[in-house]
Amino acid sequence: MALALRRRAPFLVVVVAPTILATFYYAAIATPQYISEAQFVVRGQNNQSSGALAGLMSITGSGGGSSEDTYAVQDYIMSRDAAREMLDKEHIDRVYSVPQADFLARFPNFYTLKSFEHFFSYYKRHVLAELDTTSGLSTLQVRTFTASDSQRIARALLNASERLVNKMNERQRQNLVASSLRERDDVVAHLRDLSKQIDAYRNQVAMLDPNKQSEPMLKDIATLQTMLITTQLQVEQLQATAPNSPLITVYQHRIAALADQIAHAATGVTGDDRSMVPKISAYDDLLLQRTLAEKELVTTTAALDSARAQADKQQLYLDEVTQPNLPDYPLYPRSLTNIAIVFLTMGALYVMASLIIAGAREHKIH
Repeated sequence: MALALRRRAPFLVVVVAPTILATFYYAAIATPQYISEAQFVVRGQNNQSSGALAGLMSITGSGGGSSEDTYAVQDYIMSRDAAREMLDKEHIDRVYSVPQADFLARFPNFYTLKSFEHFFSYYKRHVLAELDTTSGLSTLQVRTFTASDSQRIARALLNASERLVNKMNERQRQNLVASSLRERDDVVAHLRDLSKQIDAYRNQVAMLDPNKQSEPMLKDIATLQTMLITTQLQVEQLQATAPNSPLITVYQHRIAALADQIAHAATGVTGDDRSMVPKISAYDDLLLQRTLAEKELVTTTAALDSARAQADKQQLYLDEVTQPNLPDYPLYPRSLTNIAIVFLTMGALYVMASLIIAGAREHKIH
């Protein structure tokens, strides 16, 4: 009996003992763990449809853009940023350090430190986000020691993912709109500068509108020219009918006076730099620049509105296909599976060690 036990001692130590310990741990010590599951997809406004089934069909048949956005959200869930946010806002470390959790499953335990890097490794073992490339759906699974905590953390991760999508939308909107907005603002600034130049020019020439203020002068000149022509006709008539009339001399003096008045008035409109012509030309140039700037403002404003409409069309949305559930029973630990793994692993090690030892003995004998 003792000899049989001695021969079986290695098998008992290597295979049976670990299996018994594993059985005892999973049967008497291991804390039940609950999984809350949710499914979601990230898609754009163009892919939206009225019915849920139609939405799923559009997701399945759509291109890779939605999958890329879903990958971004999935990578975020499994990132350090998400783990840090869950620590700061949801105190997830307290969820995994509850007193009822067993010494192997809780965090921290005897083989891990209470550091963020160790927690992140622990986080990745208890939070899982995977994308089904066939349907385009991502599945989120959160495992904790209570059903309510699993559901709460899953909901918090979905909310954080939705905030990430909103940030992506905002960055995308800024990228699309920023250029058009900058062009519009440049035109507005140029238009304001032209308005200041027009005001400064009005102060310089002491005129609100040289065009309008020149109109009375032109009317006066036109009136004098009419009077001059009328007087010339009267002189011609008198010269033809009464060449010796003393009125001819009077009319000739009037013609000379009218000509002097017309010449003097014309110098105020045309002539040197103090006349109205250069003032009107400079003012018209400023008005032309302002008109062109106003037309450019209309064009850039329309382009800005178009960019904003395009940005709205490219908005991303996180659609929750299934809500985080409240699990009815624990799925972990998988006791029988884990016990079988321990038994098979240790059994395989025992067989390998036995073969190596037997080969070494046979080689020694020869």
